[in-house]
Amino acid sequence: MSEKKAAAKATDKKAAAKKSEPSKKRFNPIKTFKDMWAELKKVTWPSRKELIRQSAVVIVFVLILTVLVGLMDAGLSALLKLVIS
Repeated sequence: MSEKKAAAKATDKKAAAKKSEPSKKRFNPIKTFKDMWAELKKVTWPSRKELIRQSAVVIVFVLILTVLVGLMDAGLSALLKLVIS
C-alpha cells in the first residue's frame, strides 16, 4: 500500500512542476527565420546538371501517367456508353 502512496506522491509532484512551468512560449518570428536560414545552409543542393536530369525524369513520368490516365478515361467512357445504350 505504501508503494501506491509513494507513486501517487511522485505523480502529484510532477503535476505541480508542470503547473509552475509556463504553458506556452511566445512566438518569435525573428528567431524562427534565423533557425530556418540555419537549416537552409545545411542543405546539400543539387548541381545544375543533376537538377536538369531529375526535372526531366519527373516531366517524362508525368507525361507517361497523363497518357495512361487519358487512355483509361477514354476506354472507360466507351465502355460506359456501351452499357448505357
